[in-house]
Amino acid sequence: MSIARLSRGLVLAVALSAASASAETIELPKTTATLTLPAGWTAVKASGLVAAYKTADGAALAITRADVPNPDAWKADTKAAYADKVERGIQGGIAGYKRTTKKLADVSGVPALDIEATRDGGATVLFRVLMFRTYALSLAIEVPKGIDVAPARAIVQAFAPRAPSAATQAPSTKAATR
Repeated sequence: MSIARLSRGLVLAVALSAASASAETIELPKTTATLTLPAGWTAVKASGLVAAYKTADGAALAITRADVPNPDAWKADTKAAYADKVERGIQGGIAGYKRTTKKLADVSGVPALDIEATRDGGATVLFRVLMFRTYALSLAIEVPKGIDVAPARAIVQAFAPRAPSAATQAPSTKAATR
């Protein structure tokens, strides 16, 4: 490993630890999901949104909630097709949509679709859709062309339901039979 590569990695690690040190975790209403934002994001009032924030350099973040059942997101044989349908809905609302990455995974036990794309004008748009059983919570971040996307990626990765605590989990079958 070269010295330059090692020092770039060290600078990134220091920057990420500094960002996480000043990060604020926000409890969202009517959900177990939380949003963790680094310093520099300012709340914006917007009707119809769960939450909205912006930065001085023009990045914008919005969280929406749709009270819809998502049974196909929870079934192994229909999960991928359901995620494709969700992506088509996202694509239809963004002029010049060009996906760069897409990942379907479970986040704290909830199906989640992560998408990164570009739009007309060169802005990067990032999404995480948490598909709970009876509703969907969607995070969207738009980062203007020329602005570093790494902080937005970190926000997307941290947007997740709180992990259930041991006190709220059902007892295991083994424990229940004692």
